[in-house]
Amino acid sequence: MTLRRGIVAVLVLVAATIALMLFGLEPMFALSGGVLAGAVVLLSALRGAEAVVEDGPRDEDDLITRGTEISRLAWAFNPRTGVAGEIVSRRVRALLRRRLTRLRIDVDDPSQLGRIDALLGVGLWQRLNGRQVENIDIRRALDAADRLVAEPAVSHEPTPTTRSAIRKQERA
Repeated sequence: MTLRRGIVAVLVLVAATIALMLFGLEPMFALSGGVLAGAVVLLSALRGAEAVVEDGPRDEDDLITRGTEISRLAWAFNPRTGVAGEIVSRRVRALLRRRLTRLRIDVDDPSQLGRIDALLGVGLWQRLNGRQVENIDIRRALDAADRLVAEPAVSHEPTPTTRSAIRKQERA
């Protein structure tokens, strides 16, 4: 309820009370008639009002001013210096991390650095984790991510855990 609607309801209450008193009604009956008229005005004003929900869906105006994810990624590239922003390098690192994890390569394990360099390119993972990532490194990383999709994934067959299963596997 807005303040304006409340003021209008109070004004109608006062006007109706005064009008009924001028017609000769006793003050208490006139006041009750004014309260009734004010309530009718207030309820009719509320009937057409839309409920304001702060956590509801956002208007399209908010989406336009905030920008889309694609535009934020596009603005993260600096064509003058050839450096990609942190948001782009973070997204590309996350993509490569997921693809390498599918191949059972842990990017945080220094012993697997040779396998990472063989799949992505020499030193590319280190450059992606560096302070300033160049646009050409982003391109190379995305090309490597495409190549990783084309490679066959590691089989996810369960490894034998019981002694009998291990013996059967050794006999075969």
